[in-house]
Amino acid sequence: MKEKNGKSRLNYWKWAFLMLLSIVLGIIIWLTTQLTPFIQGEPSLTIDESEKKEITFQIQARKEDLNQLVTNYIDEELSNNQVAFNFILDQEAQLSGTFQLFNRDVGFSLFLDPFVMENGNLQFKATKISVGALDLPISFAMNLIKSQLKVPNWVAIDTEKEIIVFNLNEFYLKNGMHFTADKIDLENDDIRLNVFLPNN
Repeated sequence: MKEKNGKSRLNYWKWAFLMLLSIVLGIIIWLTTQLTPFIQGEPSLTIDESEKKEITFQIQARKEDLNQLVTNYIDEELSNNQVAFNFILDQEAQLSGTFQLFNRDVGFSLFLDPFVMENGNLQFKATKISVGALDLPISFAMNLIKSQLKVPNWVAIDTEKEIIVFNLNEFYLKNGMHFTADKIDLENDDIRLNVFLPNN
């Protein structure tokens, strides 16, 4: 009789484990379909053993995918911005648009070299700038851009160091999902982001 009860308990835990595994796999499959076509390869799932409050996985994206996401974000979230601008990833990162100089619209293109910081944020170091036919120092031109460009509060422009920092640790979606950068290699079109999803 004891042996039978022992087997029943084992079967109970076996089925409970299988149900939990099914739920986790279901979440992975759902996230994969929601993020397609912006994911290449299979996401790897790890759970923070210390708190188990978040599900973590990594996505690998192409420049084309991220350019589309950034364009959509600018159109939807920053549509009331008084300064029109674009941010694209090519051989370099490029911030371009127009701003007012002496009451005239002047086009600019700021070229940046991306770097993944230790905390998973993204730093973009300005390498050169084109401002119409003018030959302006990068720091001066970045000051003009900063004064007129309305960027999200998680984007910081440091004109002295001539860098733009995407503080991804301050950027959260409405569902609590947030991101860190793991790798950005524009030359080989290899961009990897860690995604954190609340486990609730």
